[in-house]
Amino acid sequence: MSYQVLALKYRPQTFDKVVGQSHVTTTLANAISQDRVAHAILFTGPRGTGKTTLARILAKAMNCKQGPTPLPCNTCKICTDIIEGHCTDVFEIDGASNNSVDQIRDLRENVTYMPSSTKYKIYIIDEVHMLSTAAFNALLKTLEEPPEHVMFIFATTEVHKIPATILSRCQRHDLGRISLEMISTHLQQLCKKEGFHIEKQSLDLIAQEADGSIRDGLSLLDRLLSSASTKEIDHTRVLENLGIQDHQILHDISTAIFENNGARLIEIIEKVNDSGIDLKKFYSDILSHFRNMNVIKICGKDSPAVNITNSEKEKIFQTVAALSINFINTILQILLDEESIVKYSSHTRTAIEMVLLKLLQTNPGAQIDKIINQLDILAKQINLNPIDPNRSASKFSPSQHKFEPAQKPDAKGHPTKNTDIQAVRESVVTPGYTAELKSSQGQNEGTKTWQNFLNKIEQTLPVMFTLLSKGKTPQTKASEIIVEIENCSAFEKTRLEKKKQELQNICKEFLGKSLIIKILSENNNLTRNNKKKNEMKAKRANFNHPLVVEAQKIFNGEIIN
Repeated sequence: MSYQVLALKYRPQTFDKVVGQSHVTTTLANAISQDRVAHAILFTGPRGTGKTTLARILAKAMNCKQGPTPLPCNTCKICTDIIEGHCTDVFEIDGASNNSVDQIRDLRENVTYMPSSTKYKIYIIDEVHMLSTAAFNALLKTLEEPPEHVMFIFATTEVHKIPATILSRCQRHDLGRISLEMISTHLQQLCKKEGFHIEKQSLDLIAQEADGSIRDGLSLLDRLLSSASTKEIDHTRVLENLGIQDHQILHDISTAIFENNGARLIEIIEKVNDSGIDLKKFYSDILSHFRNMNVIKICGKDSPAVNITNSEKEKIFQTVAALSINFINTILQILLDEESIVKYSSHTRTAIEMVLLKLLQTNPGAQIDKIINQLDILAKQINLNPIDPNRSASKFSPSQHKFEPAQKPDAKGHPTKNTDIQAVRESVVTPGYTAELKSSQGQNEGTKTWQNFLNKIEQTLPVMFTLLSKGKTPQTKASEIIVEIENCSAFEKTRLEKKKQELQNICKEFLGKSLIIKILSENNNLTRNNKKKNEMKAKRANFNHPLVVEAQKIFNGEIIN
């Protein structure tokens, strides 16, 4: 067969041509120049990142007629034989099919013989983690003290499966995933060499699908070039031929979720399904999209943790600017929790629809901490009534976020004073909380009482005022005040914990006493009620005891206690 795939045709033949692994190639080149090459080297990393390629280049560098040299000539007979794969002294072994102890014993016997035409006899074992435990044990001694003319080069994608006894005898080099920009640039160079023109956004999309593997990227490009009838390949053809979805669909999905547009979600899923794209892969892409949103929101658009194009980063950055981290986290958590339903469902489309429609129930306005902090600030500027925790609240919706004025304008068209806080009501909206104007109350700062302490914190800490007002002070000592609060919600507990130190400082300064806040759980209340009931029950039983009744008859008496 005369045709060579791009991955073989353009396989790097020198260290400087390897894409994206400069930390490894520089180390190897310096080691060769300084004659410090280890006798056993292990290359580990994801698929398609250059492990076998580096092993072959290292074999050429050690055995080249001009070497050992970091720049093999690639023209001498030894170099060409290694490139073509039939050098008698360089053995490429597949660890998956040569994993028995007997085959390793044969290898151990053969290493004693001198190389026939090269300086070093080199054994390249690919997927070395596939060797059996007995095979690894048989290799230990030879690997630790091989003959001077022997080198071992191992490659694996699953380094955690290699015994520690083997790892400790090798010089390890970790290859990382190749960045999207590097893969895209490399694909663009190969397209020029092949005489094809492909748009930059298409190459970026191919590079993103490659997921850090340059070989996967070359395979996708090879498939695309083979399907083309002209040298000009537009973006639409790339999407159609490779079965890759346009990332705009993912942005449309997220926009529909943020806008509570269920009908739009159904339309998008229908469109994706009709295009023939694997729906399970589509769901995985949605997960990745929201994960990228989450990372960019937390780390910023320049974070290397997001392997997408700069234009895509900017687009996501603009989208998440007005969203809270908690909201995005909640969506991502739901998508992860429901992944198994999509994965194992026989009705994949329906499963995805239900999961995405479930996301519409997520409340983007429920940024409680942020909103309460705003309330605390606003309370210092406007005298607000305490918040009534028992007041019912309408469900928040991004499209329904306005209140009706508290009072209508008067007969002359002038607004009453209650409408002065309309802007405040429209700017801070959260379930269960409303703001009402309240006339200022005089406070007797001179009297150091608990009620005046509550009055003092009413304007600056209205939420704390409400909670402490519900509390009871059964014990008040000269040096401390103990406040017991019943039926306290989890949210109220969190708020109390955050403001506890500030309240204690104010109490110490105003009353000169330490403030101790005790939260009584529902269990405590039930225990107290049950105790009273038991006491009453025992009392009734005692009153009705036959001896007590008889004594009452004899003495014609009345039971006092």
